[in-house]
Amino acid sequence: MTQETLFVGLLFGVALVAAVVLTGRGRREHSVVGGWTTRGGTRPSALSRTADSPAVWTTAFVAVALAFGGAAVLFAAGEDIPTELAAAGGAFLLVAAVLVFGLYVFYGTFVSARGHGLKDAQAALLGVWALGSLFVLAVVLKLLGAF
Repeated sequence: MTQETLFVGLLFGVALVAAVVLTGRGRREHSVVGGWTTRGGTRPSALSRTADSPAVWTTAFVAVALAFGGAAVLFAAGEDIPTELAAAGGAFLLVAAVLVFGLYVFYGTFVSARGHGLKDAQAALLGVWALGSLFVLAVVLKLLGAF
């Protein structure tokens, strides 16, 4: 039963990656004609160009997915590995999941605020406010004994 579940999960994962790869190629059709431009008419920095590269984002996603997968294997290995190594895998999963979720909330709030006409500082304020609200919610749930 467990092996069939793992196999079905693998098939769904492969289908999801295939769907992302096949549908993600159309994004390049919407690039700005004429190359890089900024408000001042100057070329953006190398960091900006790197951050806009789909290859960089794809590589980072694969690296994070492999790190999560490796930590999950360590955490779920059972008695085959030392308990300290399994605990390290679990700690990595917890810290990495909180970090990824926090960055997702902050960046999503920041980009949404920038899209609604706010300046960088105001958008950053909203991103930090969203993270602070989640932290306060976690403290309240902890005080109420939810976890």
